[in-house]
Amino acid sequence: MTSCTLNKIDNVHGVSNLKNKIKLIKISKSNKNDVKKILGPIKIEELKEKKWIYFEVRETKTKYGKRDIYLNDYIEIFFNKYGVVEKFNFYDLTNMKNLNFDKKITKSKGIEDTFSKNLLSSTRKRMENARKRLKDN
Repeated sequence: MTSCTLNKIDNVHGVSNLKNKIKLIKISKSNKNDVKKILGPIKIEELKEKKWIYFEVRETKTKYGKRDIYLNDYIEIFFNKYGVVEKFNFYDLTNMKNLNFDKKITKSKGIEDTFSKNLLSSTRKRMENARKRLKDN
């Protein structure tokens, strides 16, 4: 009971107070430097699309130790070739529930059964079995 606390445990990941800060960004007026001043360093940058991504995730622990995400904000900021904000897309927990995800399945190259993988796997199993036999004796 000594490690318990009555205070709410609140973990913040990303940019704090993102929803209010994006109100300061003006389309066709703000540039990359303005965005850095308002939101801080870039969290994720996609150079091909000239897109910056910022997020804010707030989670707390319930009284049973389970993590509960109660705030999940995400913004994509698109720039033109001059570094001026063209548009931005803002998503929160309610918007994210309506997102459609691609149903395609990507085959991992790490799972392919190759000769070397099978050889190493069988060797590992033999070593584990030998270790168990020695431990039991």
